[in-house]
Amino acid sequence: MSKPELEFFNTEIIPWKPIEGSPGQYEKILSMDPETGSHTRLLLSEPDLDKLVLAKEIPPGKILNHDDTWEEVFVLSGTGFGTEFNETFRNRTYKAGFYACRPPGMNHGPFLHPTGALCLEVRTKAKMSKPELEFFNTEIIPWKPIEGSPGQYEKILSMDPETGSHTRLLLSEPDLDKLVLAKEIPPGKILNHDDTWEEVFVLSGTGFGTEFNETFRNRTYKAGFYACRPPGMKHGPFLHPTGALCFEVRTKIK
Repeated sequence: MSKPELEFFNTEIIPWKPIEGSPGQYEKILSMDPETGSHTRLLLSEPDLDKLVLAKEIPPGKILNHDDTWEEVFVLSGTGFGTEFNETFRNRTYKAGFYACRPPGMNHGPFLHPTGALCLEVRTKAKMSKPELEFFNTEIIPWKPIEGSPGQYEKILSMDPETGSHTRLLLSEPDLDKLVLAKEIPPGKILNHDDTWEEVFVLSGTGFGTEFNETFRNRTYKAGFYACRPPGMKHGPFLHPTGALCFEVRTKIK
């Protein structure tokens, strides 16, 4: 991939742009690979319950299919309604906290968004072997403590068994006490993933960058902040004064 190097920034500063051919939908591109078109975006869908009410039955819509692209979607807020051609997912409702992982060639949709919806979407053109998953509630997955990282827990949402590429939810417990008791920035580990792209979106809570890099040192990030880190980009250490919940995608490009 050739996405840009981006440490945490507030995605609120990016303006919404209407999506051509999709009335009522808008996007914010957070990062883009100009060579392949792989990108991460926020997708906003306006409420469209009126389409269902006026039609008095499921209105027609387009079945979606990305022939050469992996698509991962996490619902941040609102609701969606799957008018699926596939009986397994037809007439299912999804809401905040639901996640989908769609391999290239997987048909999905059409969708309605009765109360509107805001989603985080990662589209990647790469060879992967993650499972095919239509929207499911991530609340059903138990939190597991992360070895070597006390106070942090994870939920693995999808995993490529061949490369270790994975998507997860990362929960960090409040640790303001570390700063207060130390009376100065406590030591922490600088992170570096030599062969892995890391993208992080903050869902809730706050973080505090005790960065070795002066550009990001002592910066606070919160819900709605996003980072894109190429292989080899050093980052951290971090504190989480009020705790934090993040959505994280780690991709090893073959």
